[in-house]
Amino acid sequence: MTPTVSVVVPYYRDQDGLSAVLTGLAEQDHPGPIQVIVADDGSPTAPSVGEYDGLEITVVRQEDRGFRAAAARNLGAAAATGEVLAFLDGDTVPQPGYLGAVVAALRREPGALVVGSRKHVDMSVDPPRDLGEPQWLAQAWETTEDLRHADHTGFRYVISAVLSCRREVFEAVGGFDASMIGYGGEDWEFAWRAYQDGYDLRHESAAVAVHRGADWGARSLADLELARQQKNAESIRLATRITHPTMRQTGVVHAVPDLSVRWDRSAPGTKTYDDGAAALVIADLLSAGDVHVTLRSPRDEYGSQVRPSAGLADLFAADPRVHRRMAPWEEDGSRVQPRIDVEVRHPCRVPRGELQAACEDIAQSELLGDIVDDAGRILFAVTPRRVKARGVTEVHRVVRSWAALEPDVRLEDVFRSEGAVDST
Repeated sequence: MTPTVSVVVPYYRDQDGLSAVLTGLAEQDHPGPIQVIVADDGSPTAPSVGEYDGLEITVVRQEDRGFRAAAARNLGAAAATGEVLAFLDGDTVPQPGYLGAVVAALRREPGALVVGSRKHVDMSVDPPRDLGEPQWLAQAWETTEDLRHADHTGFRYVISAVLSCRREVFEAVGGFDASMIGYGGEDWEFAWRAYQDGYDLRHESAAVAVHRGADWGARSLADLELARQQKNAESIRLATRITHPTMRQTGVVHAVPDLSVRWDRSAPGTKTYDDGAAALVIADLLSAGDVHVTLRSPRDEYGSQVRPSAGLADLFAADPRVHRRMAPWEEDGSRVQPRIDVEVRHPCRVPRGELQAACEDIAQSELLGDIVDDAGRILFAVTPRRVKARGVTEVHRVVRSWAALEPDVRLEDVFRSEGAVDST
């Protein structure tokens, strides 16, 4: 049986564009009625939708509090009843066969985000001039085989103007981030979350829609200063929401890291390391990449957790990357989550930046991972969130010659040797 379809169209003050979109939807060959939800992002005047054969049209509205496309799409999705949610922008006209191609793709791969091809037409000239598809997207489809072989940055090719998925996927991901205000980025954030949750990204070349105007890159040429400001604002918004290293600057401390490292000093069979050794391990980890460390203290002979010494607690008291027992994103159920979880199995000295690199190797393998030393001893167990979500159990072993740490160290000697400055 063909699934029911709801088309969600975010709208703001573009009646001509919306009328063209509705006409394009009325010309689809999808069997049965098509539900259309027009989600008005606070236009001064409500859109006029008229009547179209085969379309059941509803208008929902939110107040104007800035550019809130993400919230508008969520508002539309909440009013939709279809098994498939197809998102089309209010100036992006579906060509014949668009919905049929989307539904067929989601039948083949129900757990995918399907992005169509968005072509552009310059409506400012008569007759309108065909601008085609942006070259960077056309090249991406070719080099990744329609995103089947995209790397972990494939979310950058997902465009919400021509995006579809099954309702259960949309709800499992949590919809778009309604807190995002301003132009751009909400589609990348949604695709990133879906990918981390184990879903796939796909491009469907037969689902073609035409945007009534040039793409953002071409439009930006008219005001380069405004374009720079928009893109910088988008990059800053996404840096706090997407933890992948390509989306944030090295050296910035973020509320949620890319790597969440947990060291449970109370685990059964765990060797007892004194506070000096613990200080070295934590300091090494904090310099090993975009890392936060959660430390569980060892237990005493009666099984109760021992509070860290005042000295150790004071050493890291000012560092927001060090947590006791539970990290903040675990406590508050934050939408933003680390990309990779790391468990310390055998404390060692980790060279600066190398934990991030080793974890990247494991993430690219699409497997769980163990970082082992030359003797085969497991130093760290690595769990990429996407791999866990997909139920993968196979383990990829990465060998690193990192020196295991002895339980008792003399910090004065380490500080003196590692902090020495060569004045020659």
